[in-house]
Amino acid sequence: MRRSDQTPLQNQPNQDPAPEQNQGPNGPRGADGAGLARIQANLIDNLANRSIDGSNSHETNIDWGATGQHLLRLTAANYTDGIGTVATDLPNARAISNAVAEQTEDEPNSFGLSDMFWVWGQFIDHDITLTGEEGFEFSPITVPAGDSDFDPAGTGEAIIPFTRTGVVEGTGTDAARQYSNGITSFLDASMVYGSDAETAAALRGDGGKLLLTENNLLVETEGGVLAGDVRAAENVALTSMHTVFAREHNLWVERFSRQDPGMSDDELYDAARIVVEAEIQAITFNEFLPLLLGEDAITAYEGYDPNVNPGISVEFATAAFRFGHSLLSSNIQRLDRDGNTIAAGDLSLSEAFFNPSEISENGGIDPLLRGLADSTAQELDTQVVEDVRSFLFGAPGSGGLDLAALNIERGRDLGVASYNDLREALGLARATSFSDITSDATVAAQLASVYSTVDQVDAWIGGLAEDPAGSGIVGELFATILLDQFLRLRDGDPFWSQGLDLPQAQIDALWSTTLSDVIERNSDIRSLQDDVMLAYDRIGGTNGDDALTGADGRDLLLGNRGNDVLDGAGGDDQLEGQDGNDTLFGQAGNDVLYGGDGADTLVGGAGSDELDGGRGNDTFVFEGDFGSDTVVRFGAGERGGDDLLQISVDGFATAEAVLALAAETQAGTVLQFSHDLSITLLGVSAAQLDLNDIQIV
Repeated sequence: MRRSDQTPLQNQPNQDPAPEQNQGPNGPRGADGAGLARIQANLIDNLANRSIDGSNSHETNIDWGATGQHLLRLTAANYTDGIGTVATDLPNARAISNAVAEQTEDEPNSFGLSDMFWVWGQFIDHDITLTGEEGFEFSPITVPAGDSDFDPAGTGEAIIPFTRTGVVEGTGTDAARQYSNGITSFLDASMVYGSDAETAAALRGDGGKLLLTENNLLVETEGGVLAGDVRAAENVALTSMHTVFAREHNLWVERFSRQDPGMSDDELYDAARIVVEAEIQAITFNEFLPLLLGEDAITAYEGYDPNVNPGISVEFATAAFRFGHSLLSSNIQRLDRDGNTIAAGDLSLSEAFFNPSEISENGGIDPLLRGLADSTAQELDTQVVEDVRSFLFGAPGSGGLDLAALNIERGRDLGVASYNDLREALGLARATSFSDITSDATVAAQLASVYSTVDQVDAWIGGLAEDPAGSGIVGELFATILLDQFLRLRDGDPFWSQGLDLPQAQIDALWSTTLSDVIERNSDIRSLQDDVMLAYDRIGGTNGDDALTGADGRDLLLGNRGNDVLDGAGGDDQLEGQDGNDTLFGQAGNDVLYGGDGADTLVGGAGSDELDGGRGNDTFVFEGDFGSDTVVRFGAGERGGDDLLQISVDGFATAEAVLALAAETQAGTVLQFSHDLSITLLGVSAAQLDLNDIQIV
C-alpha cells in the first residue's frame, strides 16, 4: 500500500521503512484498494439487514445472536437446589488458586505463541461475550488465614470481593437461573461499532468515519476510552487493537469515498463496517483458531444454517474461553523499529491496566504492537502470573483481586458443571483419577492436594490442566466447547462474510487479509512477521551494510537500507532485505524471505520456504535438499523481468532439463525435481518461462 492511501498518523520516532518494502500475501501489505473497488455497491446492499444490536437476524427467532439473548447451556445447571444455590462443600476458590495456579517464574509458551495471540483472543471475546451485569448478591471469597498476599497478618478475616451475576428477570425462582449476553454474539465487530444504537451513534465521526483524536487515537473518557465495548481500556494492548481497527474503518471510508464521491456518510460507514467485519472473521478463522484448535479442526464453510443458534454458551464464556488468562505475561514490551526497548521502558502488566495515557504519552500504539509480536506468551497451563492472580487492578486489600479464584467462583456462580460432569455430558470419558486429567505428575498432585475427589474439580481449572489435544494448544474438553461455539457463530450467522452475494474472488480478497496487514497499513510499522500470532525475535539493521544473524528460534531480520547479509540460522524465520542489494539466507526451517528493492539474492535453504524478491533483478538460489519452495512475483523473461533461478540439483545438468519440468497449475508453474524437491513460481505460466531464466551452478 502506498503512503498516500493511509490515514494521517501521529508522528513517531524510529519509523519503520517505507511500506513498499513490505510484501505480504496481497503484494504490499493488505488487500489492494483498487482491486476491491467493485465491492462497494454489493457491500451496501448486503449490509442493509445487519442491525447494530443483532436483532431480527433470524426470521422467527429474532433474539438469536442479539444483545440480551439468554446464554445457552450445553449441560444442566449445576446448582444444589437446581435453581441457584452453589454447593458449600467445594474447596475454597483462593485455596485452589494457591495450590494450582501460583506461578513463580517465567514459563514461555512451548508452541511459540506471541502475546499478540492472547490480545486477539481478548479482542474477539469482547466482540461476542459480556456476561450480564453484577447483581446485588454479595458473596465474597473467603481468604485462607495467613495467605501471604491477602492475609499476611493471619487474621482469618480477609476476603476477595465477589458479587454474583444478575439473573434474567423472572428466572431463578422455580427453575434454574438464566443469564444474558450484554452484547451481540455474532463476530460482527461490535467491539469496534457497539452493540446498541446509542453507543454506535456516539462513536460516529464526520463523513462516515469513527471518531478519533487528531493524533488518530481513541478518545479518552473518564476511566476509559470511547470504543464499541466498555472494556476497551482494560489494558493498553487491548486499547491498541481497538485503535488499529478504528483506523482500519476510517481507511476504508477514505478509499470508498475516493472511488465514489457520491456515497452518503451512512453508505460509507456501512460499506467500511462490513469490510472490517470480514477481516476480523478472517483473522480469527485463518490465524487464531488454527493455533488454538489445530490446523484441521475447522471444517469448510457450507453456508448459513437457520437451524444453528449462534448464541453464547455459559460453558464457553465462563470456562473454556477464559483459557487465555494462563497465557498472560507479566511484562508488555515496547520496542522501536530495531527491536530495542523505547526510552520510556516496558510496562508491567499491572501498569497496563486502565492506563490509556501510556499510549498517548509514549509513542502511540506502535511500540506496543511491535512488543506484542516479539514477546512469547506464557505456557497454557493451570498457572497464572501474579500480576493478575494476586494483584489484579491493585494490591491485595487495595482493590487487588485474584483472577484465577474469580474464574473458579464465577463458574460456580453461573452453574457450570464440574469438570467430570461436563466431559460426560459432551460425550467425553470421565476422569477416574487426577492423573487422567493431566500427564504432569506435579499438577496432578496439586489438584489432589486441594480437591477431595476428581469429581469435585472445577471445569476451568480442569480444562487448563489437560494435555493439548491434537495440534492445538488446548485440551480435549476446552477444544470441544470452543469448536462448538465458533462453528455456531459462523454457521448461524446469516450475514457471514463468506456467504455474501459477491464474486468469489472478492470474498477471497477479503479473507486473505492478515492481522499483520491491518496493523501495518494503520500504523508507522512497516515490518511485522506475517504470522504475527507467533513470536519472532525482532533484529533490525542500520542504514549501512549490515550482517545480521538470527538464533535457533523464530527471527524477524530487517536489513533496512544498505547492502545487507541476513542469515536466519535455525527456526522458521522472516528476512526482509528492504533497500539495497541484499543477500538473504533462510537456512533450516520454513522461512519467508522478502528482498525488497535492489538486486537481491535469496537462498531459502532447507525447509519449505517462500521467496519474494521484490523490485529489481533478483536471483533465487536452490541447492541440495532445499525442500518445496515458492517464489512470489518472479520476473520471467516474457513478463519483462530479469530475475534468475540458480539451480544445483543432482541429475539436472542443463537449463533445458529443468525447463522440461515446467508444469502449469492453477497457482502457477511448478518445477518438480523429486517428491521432496520442487519450486512453485506463483502467477507464472510455463510459456513465460524460458532458458534465460535458469542458470545451472
